[in-house]
Amino acid sequence: MFKEKLGIEETYSYKTLERAYDIPHVAMILREVFRMSQEPVEGEETEFSPDGTGIPNSIKDNWEKDSDNDEGRSEKFTKMVAMIGATYQFLSSVKFPDNPYAHESPYFEPLLEETASRYVQIDLVSGDAAYLSRDNCDSVEDFGGTPRFYPKEGITLRREGSWAWTDMLLDFMEDPQEWLREYHTRSNVESGFSTFKRDFLAPLRKCIGRRRKTEAFARACDYNLKRACYVRRREGLTASWMAA
Repeated sequence: MFKEKLGIEETYSYKTLERAYDIPHVAMILREVFRMSQEPVEGEETEFSPDGTGIPNSIKDNWEKDSDNDEGRSEKFTKMVAMIGATYQFLSSVKFPDNPYAHESPYFEPLLEETASRYVQIDLVSGDAAYLSRDNCDSVEDFGGTPRFYPKEGITLRREGSWAWTDMLLDFMEDPQEWLREYHTRSNVESGFSTFKRDFLAPLRKCIGRRRKTEAFARACDYNLKRACYVRRREGLTASWMAA
């Protein structure tokens, strides 16, 4: 069916496709697809939230079921940390840690930088207590946004060089309801991850770690393209590459 359009001259084996997950040019194409898929909302989305989840490597495993067994998770899941738009639920940036036990907070800054490089404006970034730090508050403020990271017990107002940290906590003290309303925009991230997982019920099929990451990233591209079709249909938001 696709021989003429793709320039395929002869039938190839499934191993040819599998080995393609290692080819750098394939990764470059996927990165470009990921960038293009976000074009419809680059001037519209202004609120973002980071979060992490696990993509199963086997049909027998469930991320929530194994939440108390981190050792088991290392082999059963490929971890994904992502930044998601709170309004349209596009994945704006994704990372796949090599270490399955990796804390998510160190990935926040590269996720935010990649997001800021594509989107016109960042107004608000909300995250759970895993992302609470002065450095992350400063990063959000540097890109023009307002940080909303859920406070932990025992923290103080001491700024230690971070006015963004102190301002965020003072805002919480002055108007908790408004602060929490802004914070809970991150609930849409959970909805986005739920949609992502329902779109891809099958586990990752690749056995080699780097190929699994490429497969997982391809799913992120697929998810964003579906969101692009959705916002075009419902909101009338289009991109230059979309057919008229």
